Amino acid sequence: MDTKETKGFGYCKITGLTLNGENAMGKFHYISDVPNPESFGIFWKDEVSKDVRPDRTIGLIQLPEPLNPGESIILKIEFETKFPRVFARTGYWQTFFMAGQWFPKMAVFQGEKGWNCHLFHYRSEFFADFAHYKVALTVPKDYVVGSTGYLKNETTTGNTKTLTFEVDNVHDFAWTAWNHWKVATDQWKHVKLFLLYPPGHEKTVHRQFEALKAAFSGYAELCGEDYPYKKFTLVDPPMQASGAGGMEYPMLVTGMFPSTLTPAGIRIPETVIVHEFGHNYFYGMLASNEFEDAWMDEGMNSFGTAYAMNRHYKYDLDFPFLKMDGFDEARMGFGTYKGPDFPGKAAWEFSPGGGYSNLSYNKPTIYFRTLENMLGKEKFLQIFHTYFARFKFKHPAPEDFLGIVKEVGGDQAEDFIRRMLYTRDKIDYAVTEATSGKIPRFVGLKAFQPVPDAKKNKKKDKTRYQNTITVENRGNFQFPVTVVATLKDGSKQEFKWDGKNGWHRFEFESASPMTVAIVDPDRIYACDVSLKNNAVTLEPRTGGSMNKLALTISQIIQMVFNVTSLAI
Repeated sequence: MDTKETKGFGYCKITGLTLNGENAMGKFHYISDVPNPESFGIFWKDEVSKDVRPDRTIGLIQLPEPLNPGESIILKIEFETKFPRVFARTGYWQTFFMAGQWFPKMAVFQGEKGWNCHLFHYRSEFFADFAHYKVALTVPKDYVVGSTGYLKNETTTGNTKTLTFEVDNVHDFAWTAWNHWKVATDQWKHVKLFLLYPPGHEKTVHRQFEALKAAFSGYAELCGEDYPYKKFTLVDPPMQASGAGGMEYPMLVTGMFPSTLTPAGIRIPETVIVHEFGHNYFYGMLASNEFEDAWMDEGMNSFGTAYAMNRHYKYDLDFPFLKMDGFDEARMGFGTYKGPDFPGKAAWEFSPGGGYSNLSYNKPTIYFRTLENMLGKEKFLQIFHTYFARFKFKHPAPEDFLGIVKEVGGDQAEDFIRRMLYTRDKIDYAVTEATSGKIPRFVGLKAFQPVPDAKKNKKKDKTRYQNTITVENRGNFQFPVTVVATLKDGSKQEFKWDGKNGWHRFEFESASPMTVAIVDPDRIYACDVSLKNNAVTLEPRTGGSMNKLALTISQIIQMVFNVTSLAI
């Protein structure tokens, strides 16, 4: 290939391999070079399509004889990596380096299921097993290095230095090196915090550390355990290398702080920091298989992001004319998707058109929010506490989580989550009609005489109104729901409906006319597919222009979040 064609591109290739001390390169093959690669059963047959073929992202070596339980082998792999120009989280820009997905990873052996390994899919992360890492990095001596693991040793030789990092029980290792990094430090409980940021971003340091600490506290509350490692590094890439931003690795994440002029009320940078840190729980310590079940990482973590942000800041967007939290933002994305897919699909199975982003991030966020509302915060947190305590460092599968939902929340909760994840079932309650009118009084025919003022007032006091509210269940779940009528005098009438039989009509009398009828006023069912039909207003209200302005701004912000989500 011409040098001009490869300029800016990167690669990782195997250059040498020994098995128990003997040269084994002759036994090593890339999956694309093997006849009938499907026969090995290391990837799903439906992964292969017109656009995705067995490629050189999977390599294999066949042992001369089977390895029995309790036996071991020693593989020594030599490889060469060339970093690309910064793109999709890894690479270089001038003297800046961000090293993610930079070394060959071992597939995950899952007992009777065999080896779990997938072809490269741009929508998902790699699935890897936990291990002990010892990494020595040799860099120019004026470079600052941030990485996974703990610094164990540093030696200087001439114009270079070698830093050795070690850590147990992580499934990936990433690092960054640059001769212009500024370093700030802080502390959260037992964890030493490091922030690497570019010159000129000094005024953002406080905001970034505040967001990081909010993440530590929020996820500790959600998952029931403090972060177990004693060090954490947050990387704020320079704008010219922004492609490295918004990515997660064990003990190190990259944020995205585009400008020191970003108003305090726009907390998109904080949201990215919180989100990437949260992956250290769901992607890092639980380490579910995002190739096959993205909702178990991106979906749970997106809920965790909204939970932690709401807990600390309350709002992601905080202006007098517009206040939105993470659940509002997820709700907007949730409402825009009208396609055929559902969240419980493998990464390569989603149809085009924004399905992956909305179904893997936004919809699970709203489903978990609904579950929290249905069960109450205490029982809901018990689900996540039990899940994390039972399956950390064990690669849980969907049935592991669903089993805990059933164990803690009961059959109805488990059925709700299962159907939301694996079907197109929906919740949709609607107020289809609301009326309020004076009740006529029939007093017979009398000779006309003027009515004294005292009687007029007395008559006015006795005026009664007949009100009706018709509600429908247009969804697939028969859950109980609250219906509330607001009267002109400010009082309210509340009714309960079991959600059965398709529809129900409530009738009642009142001394004041009804102005608003609403079903599920507290938005217990946050995943109701259409909030537009949840209420009927009988009297016109002002403020339409401001509402339209707020809606327009919120839609623009949602577009920004959707674009950002592709990188987080």
